Amino acid sequence: MAKRGDPKTLVLNNFEELKFVDNIFCPQRGQLRLFRFHPFAKYMVSKLVCSVPVQQMDVNQQQQLLKQYKERCKIKQPHIFYSIESESQKTMKPGQFGQTEVFQIFVFFEYGQLTLHELTERRQAKRYLIPEPEVWCLIKGVMQAMHFFQNNNIPHGMITTKTIYFDEEYLLYRVYDQELIGGRWGNFIKYQQTKDPEIQVFLAPETKPFFNSEASLLETAQINPFKVDVFAFGIVLLQCLTLFQAFENPLKWLDQFYSKNLMTFITQCIQPDPNKRQDWIGLYQMPLEPSQDQKINERNSMIQSHLENRGQKTFR
Repeated sequence: MAKRGDPKTLVLNNFEELKFVDNIFCPQRGQLRLFRFHPFAKYMVSKLVCSVPVQQMDVNQQQQLLKQYKERCKIKQPHIFYSIESESQKTMKPGQFGQTEVFQIFVFFEYGQLTLHELTERRQAKRYLIPEPEVWCLIKGVMQAMHFFQNNNIPHGMITTKTIYFDEEYLLYRVYDQELIGGRWGNFIKYQQTKDPEIQVFLAPETKPFFNSEASLLETAQINPFKVDVFAFGIVLLQCLTLFQAFENPLKWLDQFYSKNLMTFITQCIQPDPNKRQDWIGLYQMPLEPSQDQKINERNSMIQSHLENRGQKTFR
């Protein structure tokens, strides 16, 4: 639990009401309603996360479901965007056979704006690779969030450079409780079955037999969603460290600039055999810092000249 004097917690716990600002659309999170805290200037968004015809649920079931969402919103970890509240409403929706009354649940959560993808594009424009200390900040931030998720049996299911955010106010790398704002496993299955080449690069090899399949991955015992997330994070690191540039052997090229511990960590993440790949709990046992004998600053001083001698071929 955060300390009493933590300004973020004070704001989240003491706002008086939410003022509606506008409806917005986010490519990663869909249709959202934008709010600001009153009397503060902080911004939140709300998203429809559940919509069920009233005839399929009695009042007690509706309240129990809302209670589950409210309990889930209480989960807090600094590297996970805060969800502060959930609310319900009943509304009429047009259907094939006329109007249908539906029970809906909305979740209010923090609005992250700067993605890791955008941050990497800024570096790409300047042709500067990420200094190793910052890489470890990224790794530790995501690792703490994912380790917390796994301990609570919550897979993420959609790790890409566009679903990891940098919080410029608190200088933290953060992710969403994707299962909460996207619906349990719904986004995970859709994500794994995508035909989008920009997303397919993040998919672990063991998921490929399920491309374009109607089978639910939830029913597939051999798929470990936490190991699938680990593989995706390894690809995220490769993309960020190479500034989206295409290399025949990116690890060999990156080895010029980064420590052995970092290369070992990435290699473990992108291990093609899921039986040999660690999950988040296993990765947490690895050294999460450069080995002492690595001269990282000297290596990073070589970066700009190497990049200037290369073309601009990139991958996204």
